[in-house]
Amino acid sequence: MMAIQRFFLIGAVALGLAACAAPIVEQQRSGFLSSYKLLAPVEKNAHRFTNPAIADYREIIIDEPVYLLDGASADGGDMFSEDELEALSDYIRERLEKVLTKDERFAIASAPGPGVARVRVALTAIDASQGLLNLTLYTKVTGAGLGGAAMESEIVDSVSNEQLSASVQWGNDSRFLRAGFSRLGGAKLQTNRWVRSLRHRIEEADENAAAN
Repeated sequence: MMAIQRFFLIGAVALGLAACAAPIVEQQRSGFLSSYKLLAPVEKNAHRFTNPAIADYREIIIDEPVYLLDGASADGGDMFSEDELEALSDYIRERLEKVLTKDERFAIASAPGPGVARVRVALTAIDASQGLLNLTLYTKVTGAGLGGAAMESEIVDSVSNEQLSASVQWGNDSRFLRAGFSRLGGAKLQTNRWVRSLRHRIEEADENAAAN
């Protein structure tokens, strides 16, 4: 009997949380990027642009992420504390540095200069992962409670501001529940997808440059 009661309690709470959950959708363009005109849809939840000239750059500066959230999550619900956002900023910068410096593709520069690129990123929506829902079949079926994020990012020449890469991306965690119980788990997973895609596009530019 107690097991049945616990099942219904979890289900009731899950449905209550799901009522305020909303999937991350494409956001209005914030004006953060230096240009949006060359972006093209490449996936159902991403628009991207890569300038072949990025292959010529070997040093990079990673700017502090910017939040354009009005202090709330994407569904207008859970607020995020300064500590949570600071932790997410640290995570984004750490992932960028690790992935972009892999195999010494980029060195981290301390100041702008010739041949130095700059990475800029803004988060335009974040939805909190709701850990309790991750225990239920309801999440697997509906996707409710899966956190996520929307972001705008670009790489520019650190002197001229020429755009070398740009991306607008949005989405939630998968139904395989990889976000766990962290409120920012879905946002971190979106960050990982974005960083991997960025590295892949840079490698493609390198390959094309080597072939020409």
